[in-house]
Amino acid sequence: MKKFIGKSMVLACIFMLLPVITIAESDRSRINRERKAIGHALVEVQSTNWPFLLQHYTDDIEYHDPIVTVEGIENMAEFLGRMFASSPNLVTTVEDETCINGIYAATWRMDGFFNNVPYSAKGMSIIKFRPQSLKVYYARDYYTEGDIMIKIPGLDEPTDAFRTYYRCAVDPTFGCPY
Repeated sequence: MKKFIGKSMVLACIFMLLPVITIAESDRSRINRERKAIGHALVEVQSTNWPFLLQHYTDDIEYHDPIVTVEGIENMAEFLGRMFASSPNLVTTVEDETCINGIYAATWRMDGFFNNVPYSAKGMSIIKFRPQSLKVYYARDYYTEGDIMIKIPGLDEPTDAFRTYYRCAVDPTFGCPY
């Protein structure tokens, strides 16, 4: 009898969890393959295609990076227009990506010139789609401004000094020069 009850409990748990498991959209589902392609295009946006890619955002898009917050499609269009006016040769290359349950995540490398100052930065992006939709309502880019500032005369020395100061404080293997 104990074996029967034990097996019955296991089966009951499986049946209770089955709906939760089937709700999860895999990286290979049709909608997530389409979302992955859209997310990839949005991360690798360029000066030549950004107006076309605006169609993938909702009117109430919310975008964040370490410096800026943009709300609404009109502001997003202006943000992208200004960014590519200052950095027309910006190239972002996706290194790794996934899309599950309407959330696209990618790691990337960005190279280019900002107002004629060369820079290179690694980062990651999180893009969220509306449920059962191909429209993006939220996007956030993560990167360190220091990777860009280190190339700008006048900002290079304080950026390097802060990085050294930080490593002295937290890295037990770093030979602190102070």
